[in-house]
Amino acid sequence: MGMRRFLLVPVLLLISSLIIVTACGKKEEKPQDNLQDAIKAAWKEKTPEHYLNLSLRYYEAGQYEKCIEAAQEALKLKSDFALAYNNICSAYNEMKMWDKGIEACQQALKIDPELQIARNNLNWAVTAKKSNK
Repeated sequence: MGMRRFLLVPVLLLISSLIIVTACGKKEEKPQDNLQDAIKAAWKEKTPEHYLNLSLRYYEAGQYEKCIEAAQEALKLKSDFALAYNNICSAYNEMKMWDKGIEACQQALKIDPELQIARNNLNWAVTAKKSNK
């Protein structure tokens, strides 16, 4: 009985180590995790979701005009895409073009009045415009 206990512990440690390595060793990649992948995906399969993702990647890269262009492409394919209007608002806000940002977020909220991120971005634009920042 004592010998089995000594054999069981190393086997359990080995199994638990394999589980940890397997769980931690694989990097979960999100679709279009970077800008180049997003560009390829949008050109390969022109969907509103791919263009929205491309818009986000351009935004993250600080390429706000391209962010707006990609979101507008998404809107050509899906005119009621509130998140695309939100991305446009965010990009205009980053460029301190408050009126255009406000307009884009208002459009997003007409489509989806509960879209909290659009509410937040609208508040950002309105507040910044009032304080002339």
